[in-house]
Amino acid sequence: MKKGILCLFALTLCFGCAPIRAVRWWQPDLSDSSKFAKADIPKAALPFRFVEATGQRKYQQLTAYLDSMLINTNTNAFLVIKNDSLIYQSFAEHSNKSTLHPSFSVAKSYIGTLTGIAIDKGIIRSADDLVIKYLPELENNDSRFKQLTIQHVLDMRSGLDFDEDKQSPFAGITKLYYGSSLKNQIAGLKMKRAPGSTFEYQSINTQLLAAVLEKVSGEKVTTLLTKYLWQPLGAESDALWNLDDQKMVKAFCCLNATAADFAKLGRLYLKHGNWEGKQVVSRNWINRTTNPEALAQSGYKNQWWACSNVTYFKDSVSAVAMLDRNQLKAPIRKRTNGGYSVSLKTGDYRAEGILGQLIYVNPDNNVIIVRLGDYPKKNIYFNGFIPKVGREIK
Repeated sequence: MKKGILCLFALTLCFGCAPIRAVRWWQPDLSDSSKFAKADIPKAALPFRFVEATGQRKYQQLTAYLDSMLINTNTNAFLVIKNDSLIYQSFAEHSNKSTLHPSFSVAKSYIGTLTGIAIDKGIIRSADDLVIKYLPELENNDSRFKQLTIQHVLDMRSGLDFDEDKQSPFAGITKLYYGSSLKNQIAGLKMKRAPGSTFEYQSINTQLLAAVLEKVSGEKVTTLLTKYLWQPLGAESDALWNLDDQKMVKAFCCLNATAADFAKLGRLYLKHGNWEGKQVVSRNWINRTTNPEALAQSGYKNQWWACSNVTYFKDSVSAVAMLDRNQLKAPIRKRTNGGYSVSLKTGDYRAEGILGQLIYVNPDNNVIIVRLGDYPKKNIYFNGFIPKVGREIK
């Protein structure tokens, strides 16, 4: 017993509290919001509500299909919205319309949007600005910070020296999630490669964006979210955003809100940044973020993910026939199993978090889908399943 206590004490001295918390709680789960301090995000005085339109005969087949497919998937909330009408909704027994669900990395898309708003308002001059213009102290850590732009950080092409391995109690992501001081982690950042060269998903990028936002605005990220997104978008419920021990928001994750309020970020993008006649974020920012060409090329833009549209065929003849039938052009790739696949450019995109949190947006069909919950018990890949559903809703 004494030996174990001494080991824990030694770990704390060497690495801080993050590994201890990681060993204690291990992988992130849906109860994590209760483990950390939190800040309130107040709801709007004038709430916006999607039109309740479930039970329509037109969508009976969709309803039956989703009811069947969502069994044993640990889905706590699943909403399908078309033309501002809620055409399908499903909640687990322990969940309802008022339940606050953890976003995990879905929160990154909120930070990306707040960055766009800050640029629109001139708080940040340009996405091409160097990060050290706003956080000059980082230049002392590594000379390559002289090349790092806000756009690099937005697109996860920063080259920062950061380990996203969620399996290690000593990785950077573990310290980011469980550590006591996000500010200290930002202050100690270094580089491992030149910015702009390679995409690498690193949560520290989003936390760095939050540090820039707070520095240039003089306000907390929670205040910025409330003022520029949560209340303008007509949030129906108070939200919570988890904090570190120093009361800095865990910007890369940990926003807790209702499914309907999460859907409103998707609606903002679907409406080209305009909310009931008010331009909340510029059309230019939305176009830069969701442009199909840019998404197809990089797979990730301004803290949003591209969706893939891959069809599989037993032979190349079938693939050619599909392309000819739909008057499409795309490369046909041979797979290692002997089959063939065709990947088509698509205009849909998503905000995504661990355990399968998703805000899916389909501009072609005017559809938003929100899924919140845990990893499914059965074999279903929501990143493929949800876009397939969204593309078939006419």
